Amino acid sequence: MRNSEYQRLLNESLQGNQEAIGQLLDRHRPYLKFITQRALDGRLQARVDDSDIVQQTCLSALRNFQQFDGKEEAQFVAWLQKIHERNIQDTIRRHAGAEKRAVGNEVAGSRLEGLFHLETLSPSQRVMQAEDAVRLAEVLASIPADQGEAVRLRHIEGWSLADLEQHFGRSETAVASLIKRGLENLRKRLNGDA
Repeated sequence: MRNSEYQRLLNESLQGNQEAIGQLLDRHRPYLKFITQRALDGRLQARVDDSDIVQQTCLSALRNFQQFDGKEEAQFVAWLQKIHERNIQDTIRRHAGAEKRAVGNEVAGSRLEGLFHLETLSPSQRVMQAEDAVRLAEVLASIPADQGEAVRLRHIEGWSLADLEQHFGRSETAVASLIKRGLENLRKRLNGDA
């Protein structure tokens, strides 16, 4: 989505156009899902559907849109991230066992700190970072799911090939091939070839 089209949607949303708000939120779903996948550890991912957390964030944002007081994409992304961060933390608290609660929140909190740091950047850096992160999440969501997951786990989460081999139930060669195909698809889409 071009910046002018995004700005038009944001302006219409600020004027109360519910359809425009819905389109803005839909545009950010892949990014929110990406953040959720990064924030939740493996045990919690097995019990929680990340789409449920994304849906909760979108509903909260829709209900509370009148509280958004920004005018730019980076401000909207930062506002949406704060809502999403709260929903992720609430989910972790609900699903963590009593003795694991503090450890789970600490681990997820440290992951979230790295994801939600737009306030420390200059306005132009915030816009660029928000646009890049949203674009990456959109493109990752557009390639085949197993390729997107393999690329995310290897290059964003830092998983080893052995961990990926176990996770996917495939040989190391098959996993490496999956990552290679995913990166090729990612490059094509980021360069506008697909």
